[in-house]
Amino acid sequence: MKKTGMASRFGKAGIGVTLAAAATIALSGTAQADSVDGQSTNGCAVASGNYSYTWTGTAQGRDTYNAYFNITVRDTCPGDGWAGGLYLSYWKYQSGQWSWISQQRVKVNGTYSTPLYNVDGVQINVCNYYPEKAPSGCSRVS
Repeated sequence: MKKTGMASRFGKAGIGVTLAAAATIALSGTAQADSVDGQSTNGCAVASGNYSYTWTGTAQGRDTYNAYFNITVRDTCPGDGWAGGLYLSYWKYQSGQWSWISQQRVKVNGTYSTPLYNVDGVQINVCNYYPEKAPSGCSRVS
């Protein structure tokens, strides 16, 4: 696997924020960072903030990273019944294997700051969120 660094997978061209969210070679222990700023397709959910990541090694031929977030998502269309939702998709290395985590909702109307460990290919997206319905109007943000 070509070593492109998390920036390309985690950034503008790669880390999709489900609002929806960069190509630097990440060196071991070196933190890379980027800002996040965007909205859902109808503009009713917005996200802004930043994320950073550190290359931690390789597992089964794939680079591994720890990712850190400080992203706020909010609703800009009060009264429509929908909220702002932040969603992440990524590869997770755990128990000796890689698994794809798709469109995991991590925050509704608030700030997300929980780190992810041993991941690759993170995508950050902003969506409109409504309980018991699929996310709507998702866009990558960065």
